[in-house]
Amino acid sequence: QASKERSSGINAEYSYLDEEERDKAECKEERRYIDKANKQERAKRKKEEMTRIRELVNNCYACDPRIKQFNEERKKRKQEAKQAKQEAYRQEQEAVRLRKEEEERIKKEQEELRQKEAKEKAEAEKKERQKQNKLLKVERKKLRENVKGQNYFCAADSNNIVQAMENLELLLLGLSLDDMKSLNGLTADIPALTSKYNSLLDAQLKEQEDKKRENLVKAKQSQEEHKEQTQNSDKFTTPDIALLVKAVKIFPPGTVNRWNTIADYLNQHSTVTRNYDNQDVIKKVKKLQSGEDADLKSKVNAQAYENFEKSQKQRIDEVQAGGGISNRDTVNSALKSEPEAPKNKGPWTPEEQKLLEEALKKYPAAAGPERWDNIAAHVATRSKKMCMKRYKDLVEQIKAKKAKQ
Repeated sequence: QASKERSSGINAEYSYLDEEERDKAECKEERRYIDKANKQERAKRKKEEMTRIRELVNNCYACDPRIKQFNEERKKRKQEAKQAKQEAYRQEQEAVRLRKEEEERIKKEQEELRQKEAKEKAEAEKKERQKQNKLLKVERKKLRENVKGQNYFCAADSNNIVQAMENLELLLLGLSLDDMKSLNGLTADIPALTSKYNSLLDAQLKEQEDKKRENLVKAKQSQEEHKEQTQNSDKFTTPDIALLVKAVKIFPPGTVNRWNTIADYLNQHSTVTRNYDNQDVIKKVKKLQSGEDADLKSKVNAQAYENFEKSQKQRIDEVQAGGGISNRDTVNSALKSEPEAPKNKGPWTPEEQKLLEEALKKYPAAAGPERWDNIAAHVATRSKKMCMKRYKDLVEQIKAKKAKQ
């Protein structure tokens, strides 16, 4: 049995080479140790034997001429298959290349043929036009001489020959070759020539007038469209832009329905009838912020400065009319500088209010610097300072009431 295991090599257990005998163990632990050691030794010997057998087989493969021949033939077959595949791919690519070249050649020939035909056609048309132009030139010259011989179909003492000559040139530009030949063929029949000439001239003048009218209509339509586009593109006027800037400051970010509120503000305060919506306001604000409407900004600033100058000029006029000081400055300075003690500190009675209104009518702003002294003397129960303060309070109440309305 041991001989058979040694001869097989692969299935050998190598138990016959164990150095330790399991039966001689005195206890269970010693038997386990001996089994473990023997198992490791057997695995080592089996590995060595398998390595030896593998080397032996490799040496046989290397030294056997039949195996060498078999390997070489297999390698040759693989190489031939690879070359055949490469050759098939090359032939396929070559066929694709030849097909593309043929298609390009056909396409190029067709394009050359088309260009040649187009060139020949253009040359033929050019020759035909030249021929027609020569014929037209001859017929025009003949017709011009015939009409000139008839004094342009005008009376001998007529002053419209220049206009008739212009009409003739206009008619020559609009007539076809056949029409001119027909007119030149009527040279012997003067009445027929005159009639046909006048009918063709009237038709030409009418056609020209229609074209002129049509061009005017188109030009007017184009102008109106351009005007409408310009109005739509610049919907905001300069005062409205100033209002928009003011509204943006009045209604800062965070305001509920800010853009709708600004649009309502513009529609309410604009002097021009406009229907602004939130989209118009947003677009215009973006343009102003991006700098696209820098010219409009400068116009708004210039207008604001002009308004300031007007207000200053109006104030100066008031000062000059009031004897050197305006009503507002008079009231403010008097409230600050007058040391006079009030005669009555209570609320204004209806009688005092009536006396104050009478004094204001009796002593207008043109009364001079002594106006408020006279008003206080007329009221009698109130001092100059109290009358001026009462007048200022009334003016502010009236302004607030108007603003609410």
